[in-house]
Amino acid sequence: MERLWRLQQTVLQQRDLIAEHSDYLLNEQRVAKAVFDRVAHSGCLDAPNIRYLQSPYALFNGDLLLAAYTPSGDTHLLLADFTGHGLPAAIGAMPLAEVFYSMTAKGYGLAEILREMNAKLKRILPVDMFCCAALLCVSAQRRCVEVWNGGMPDGYLQSGGQRTALTSQHLPLGVLRADVFDHATQVLPMVPGDQVFLLSDGVIDTCGPDQQLFGVERLEQVLDANRHPLQLIAEVEQALRDFQGRARDDVSMVQITSQMPQLLGVPATLYTDSGLCSPLDWSASFEFRAASLQQFNPLPYLLQLLMEVHGLRSQGPVIHAVLGELYSNALEHGVLGLDSRLKRGNEGYARYYQQRKERLAALHDGYVRVSLQVERAGEGGRLIVRVEDSGEGFDVARVMARPLDLDRLSGRGVSLVRQLCPAASWGPDGRSATVEFSWGALA
Repeated sequence: MERLWRLQQTVLQQRDLIAEHSDYLLNEQRVAKAVFDRVAHSGCLDAPNIRYLQSPYALFNGDLLLAAYTPSGDTHLLLADFTGHGLPAAIGAMPLAEVFYSMTAKGYGLAEILREMNAKLKRILPVDMFCCAALLCVSAQRRCVEVWNGGMPDGYLQSGGQRTALTSQHLPLGVLRADVFDHATQVLPMVPGDQVFLLSDGVIDTCGPDQQLFGVERLEQVLDANRHPLQLIAEVEQALRDFQGRARDDVSMVQITSQMPQLLGVPATLYTDSGLCSPLDWSASFEFRAASLQQFNPLPYLLQLLMEVHGLRSQGPVIHAVLGELYSNALEHGVLGLDSRLKRGNEGYARYYQQRKERLAALHDGYVRVSLQVERAGEGGRLIVRVEDSGEGFDVARVMARPLDLDRLSGRGVSLVRQLCPAASWGPDGRSATVEFSWGALA
């Protein structure tokens, strides 16, 4: 009886100790989750053209879903899946979210963001941990979607009654060294009304009562039967319930719809300085030659320089969009000599960007010059930007005679610049473009 009494006392002490440790660990996880939620916040996931579902397998979701607007109004969307669950997965998610939000806000493209994400995860993660990811850039202005898929299940682009699989063509993030990492993306046309659907492997790996997996075939049957795109996520969720499956991993789904181009508004970036020390009379000129054109994106650097001018900050999104179009036209059509008419349909887009990649890799000469001039004008000031390239130019009179048509998939760059900046003009040889932005007296 004494032994039984001692055994009961020992069991009760161990029970109380386990409960104490459990409360302590849960409190630590709640604090960590509060920090995690602030770092990996939802961004613009509440936008009307985005729908999503996340079902965490643990307190921390091993799947990471982020969305944010670029300065030019495009949408970056990231769906990532770390190995493991809970706190270990969240530790890798926080630096990934920091890179995503900061570089998107500065105007970096997918290639630069992917390189930085991979380098950071490779540096901090243990060798048995990595991150499968799908990263999108949906551009309503350019009417296209840019995709990078490393280790995630196939996503799907629904366009005009046709479905295109967005297959994984790369290894996950955090596996390869920076010198061998492949950041090449796939670009496809995406007009208003088209949708992209992404999912994590928790959907297709859901296990049924007979130990069968939900699988890709059942998912594609749901996609085939869908008649109302806005109900797609709900229909997949219902199919999982009908399958009577038991989730063995985090389940995440997201759907983004391309919209009509919106008027670019005031940038969300907050500046702490008063603007009283803003430079108001200066000029600078940059010439980017072959080696820089192959691997360097000058737009974030140039935009950061221009945003030092207090009067230009309210026009930041428009300036970024115009500079982006002028630089892309100078590089792709001027230096590389690509024909915009190739971009007609999915196959045309693929050929265009394949040629862009090949010609850029083989580039040995050529340049793009960007000249900036800021000067006073009455109570305010003005900015004059001139972009020049080493290409053969184009027939300016013929292009200017076109209506400002933004519905076509090719040859939209000049129309977009003319729409956003009525003061835009082109040199007679078609090798240079000049745009002007002005501002009045500041309050």
